[in-house]
Parts: sequence; structure tokens; C-alpha cells
Amino acid sequence: MLLALRKQNGKPISKNTSFAKLLFFVTASFAVTSVYAGWQDTPDTLSVQAVGEDMQLNGTPMKIRAFTTDLPMETVLKQVQDSWERARDHNVVTRSKVGTWTVLNQTVGNEHRSFQIKETAPSRTEGYVALTSPQLKREPKLAVRLPNDMQSISIIDSIDQGRISQQVIAVSPRSVDATANALEASLKASGWERHAFKKNGNSILLSANKGTQEFDATLSGQKAGSLVMMNTIIQGK
Repeated sequence: MLLALRKQNGKPISKNTSFAKLLFFVTASFAVTSVYAGWQDTPDTLSVQAVGEDMQLNGTPMKIRAFTTDLPMETVLKQVQDSWERARDHNVVTRSKVGTWTVLNQTVGNEHRSFQIKETAPSRTEGYVALTSPQLKREPKLAVRLPNDMQSISIIDSIDQGRISQQVIAVSPRSVDATANALEASLKASGWERHAFKKNGNSILLSANKGTQEFDATLSGQKAGSLVMMNTIIQGK
């Protein structure tokens, strides 16, 4: 699930910021459904819940499970790492830090899985388990045409309880006001009608409709331009 660094005006976009925002974006956009134990060789004491149904990240099929636990973070990490390393046919498990998250990664055959966890309060941790299938990757297609100077960092396509949607995180070298105006102009040229345009400090909320389709975007000013988080409902329930 880790996002690769992209550059904007020659300056790297923060991996920590993109990673954290992607996690929030994913979990806020999809319903949390069935509860599982032992999914992807996680401890039976860890109950993980499915986030969304059919998902693709940048064209790569992906499944995500979320969890919270009262177990100490290092205890959970050791249990997962020991379990993943136990199988002889699995590759080595790597451990890294991404902001406040501790992440485990492992390639299993044609698939790749990751486990990430962080402390949210004393004696309380939360995290995610993700499974991707890189060999099944297909080129993603944007549901909404973006301005020429806006670059997408992540594109999540999903089918969740009958709803088809796309979540996009993108960056622009322009100011938040200029980026919002350019995005609105691009939407209008594609037949979208503005529903709301609200500015609050250094952020702008933009929403639009096109028939039964819905579009919402949150734009925030950054040191080197703007960060744009968009959600398009292509087909409702």
C-alpha cells in the first residue's frame, strides 16, 4: 500500500503525508463489513474487518482489513512477523517506519502483503492488513478529467455494496485558489455542474453533479502547491 514518492516542482511530496491521508481516505470512503480472524496469517486474537469489497489501487487489485486491539504493539508485530516467517516458501519479511506507523512487508508468490500498526492511545493500537496482486495490474482510468498540471498520486477504484466509486489523491504546483478554479473549469468542460464551492482558511471544498454522478473534492494548500483529495460516485447503490 505504500505510495511511491512523486516530485512536484523538483521537490519530493512527503511520503508520510500521502500515506496517512490515503489510509484516512480509504477507511472513510468504504463500509467496514465482515469480521475475520487469522486472515493473511494474522494472530487469531486479532479480529480484522473488511474495508470495501472489490478494490484496485493504481490499477492493482487490493484487499484491505482494519483492526484495533488492546495488545501491545510490539507483541502484535512479533506475532505477525513470526507467523509470516514460519512458512518456508515465503520471502523475507521487511520492517520499516512510515511516520507514526510501523510496517511489515512480504511477497508471497505472485502477491504482496503488508501489515501496518500504530499506537492511538495508552494500551490501544490500530492498523491495517493489505493484500495486493501486482501481476494483475491494469492501467487505471480517471473518472474525472484533471487539469493538465495536476498529477495523480493514487487512484482507488472500488465496488462497495453496489456502489461504484473512485478516490483520487493528486498534487498541483499552483496555489489552492488557482488549483480549485482550474479543476472547476475542467469539470464544467466535461458537463459537470457545480453544487458547492466553499473556502475555509487554506482549504477549499468543491462539489459537483453530472446526472446521477457525484463529485467531491477537498483542496489544501501546501508549501510547493496544493494537495487535492477527490471522491467520485460513478454509480450509486
